[in-house]
Amino acid sequence: MKFGESQKVKFDSESGAYSIVTQRENYDSQITITDAESDLLLVFFGQTNIQIGNVKSNPAKAKKRFKHYPDGKNIDLNLVYPKPEKAELRLYISARAGFKPEAGDVWFLFEKQGVMWIGSMSEAIWRSENQILIYDQSEAEYQDGLQALDEVKITKLKARDQFTRDRRKALRRMEQSNYQCEYDTSHRLFVSHSTKKPYLEAHHLIPMSMQKKVSTSLDTLSNIYCLCPHCHRAIHHAEKPKVKKIIGRLISNRSEVLDLLGNSVEDIYCYYAVEEIVR
Repeated sequence: MKFGESQKVKFDSESGAYSIVTQRENYDSQITITDAESDLLLVFFGQTNIQIGNVKSNPAKAKKRFKHYPDGKNIDLNLVYPKPEKAELRLYISARAGFKPEAGDVWFLFEKQGVMWIGSMSEAIWRSENQILIYDQSEAEYQDGLQALDEVKITKLKARDQFTRDRRKALRRMEQSNYQCEYDTSHRLFVSHSTKKPYLEAHHLIPMSMQKKVSTSLDTLSNIYCLCPHCHRAIHHAEKPKVKKIIGRLISNRSEVLDLLGNSVEDIYCYYAVEEIVR
């Protein structure tokens, strides 16, 4: 699979790929390279520089240099087309060489500053670390600012909101939602002490942290969804099926959000690290 935006930000790379190591691949100490991983390696090393045949027939050509993530150590692994018809590209993994991921781990490649990096981690850690786009240190100030009365001047939010969100847009969206949770309108809401309105939180479905990578404003009515506190926490922290269900319903309610950056539903899943990773 190609890197999504979360992976590009995390690894500071514009190109990368990842997949899950199968039990057979771990047992055989070889990974069959396909799709995005194959494209990445063939472009980087060059099609004519890939050994055709077994490793022993040309060990020097089979050997490829990688930099191991995260320690930066150089490791040499064999990359070959084992069959003359070039039906499949294989990477031979080895604990002795410095790279032998466990079955079920996510293994990944990315190019950075002319170097090909390789690494692996458990799927749980991979998903956790690749949720960086949806976490925002100024989120609490933003939500608190939405509960302040209009006559109270919001200076703290303006000074600390890293991504410059206009609270008036969120308040307008709340009005348009009739002060109901946009995931499930049946959810009961408590009344805010300050505003005397049903309490809702504003959620940018395409994360505002993407703003530093694009010129299109992401603080728009089409990207702002009103969620009850339970659903807002769920879209950040629930198990994959629940997060996907929330995302799917929000998009079905207002599909024009996908037009902002030309995203697909799968792109949105990647922002939240709930995509299905190929094996």
